[in-house]
Amino acid sequence: MARTGINKVLVQQARDAVLARGENPSLDAIRIELGNTGSKTTIHRYLKEIEEAEGARLDDEQLLSKTLQEMVARLASRLREEAKELVSEAETRNQDRETLWKRERESLQAALKTSNEMTEALEERLSDTQGSLDEKTSELQSERLRSERLQQQVEDIQARLADKDVHLKSLEDKHQHARDALEHYRQASKEQRDQDIRRHEQQVQQLQAEQRQLNQTIIVNQGELTQLNKDNARLASELAAARKQVGSQEDSLRQSEQRSTSMQEQLNQVNAQLKLKTHEGDLLQRQLDHTQAELKENIQKQTSLEIALAQTRTSLGHYKLISKAGLDTPANPLAQTAEGSK
Repeated sequence: MARTGINKVLVQQARDAVLARGENPSLDAIRIELGNTGSKTTIHRYLKEIEEAEGARLDDEQLLSKTLQEMVARLASRLREEAKELVSEAETRNQDRETLWKRERESLQAALKTSNEMTEALEERLSDTQGSLDEKTSELQSERLRSERLQQQVEDIQARLADKDVHLKSLEDKHQHARDALEHYRQASKEQRDQDIRRHEQQVQQLQAEQRQLNQTIIVNQGELTQLNKDNARLASELAAARKQVGSQEDSLRQSEQRSTSMQEQLNQVNAQLKLKTHEGDLLQRQLDHTQAELKENIQKQTSLEIALAQTRTSLGHYKLISKAGLDTPANPLAQTAEGSK
């Protein structure tokens, strides 16, 4: 379409101005004279109307000379040839453009069909992914609950193990005190027994020395035999008393050994209780190790599920972006084509 202000009168004036300068009134010259405004199709149409009108007047032999008629005829013929060339070029361009548009249309239709198929496939995959996501979410929730229960069991076992450790420490302290007391008693008994033995040996040695002295005295002085016999009887009595004292000390020693045996039995009982508590502690420790291993495995499994869930969410967002891009891509070439046609 011609722009606003371009009409037949303006085209006539521009043509007259070009002819007045002695130039060929071609489409380009007239359009330049019009200030590069108006379409060539409109200018060509107005020129054709003007030439037809002038041709009707030029056919009148009374108004034009023969030379002028020939010049006008040649000019009209040349203008018609140029017009035909322009029309032919315009038709060729239009045909090429129409062919190009048809190819682009077919290409866009094929792309739209492919995009629709891709969208349907993505929607199916999106539905499957959503179902898998729901399953993974449910499984993750179950694993979290199980992990919480296992964590509570571990805390309970650790509390029980702490109580057992305290009780075991108390038994070990009692056992240590008992061993210290037994060792102290053994040491005291040994020292007392050694003291009694040394005292008995000293008394025996003293008695032997006195006996030797008496024997020497008997040899030296037979007159004192009676007195020595009395002294011997006295010494025998003292020896019996000493032996009796030694027997009493031996009884005391046996009683000490019996008490030591009783304390040894108590110590054995404490050792048995200690072994039992140690065995219980080992069982609790193994149970704790097993529970911690199971908890670690569940934590690893939970981590794997969270990673799978994050990857699934990422894939879901990627599929949505691809689906959106697949729906929006065909619109851009159409919009560009429509804008280019304008």
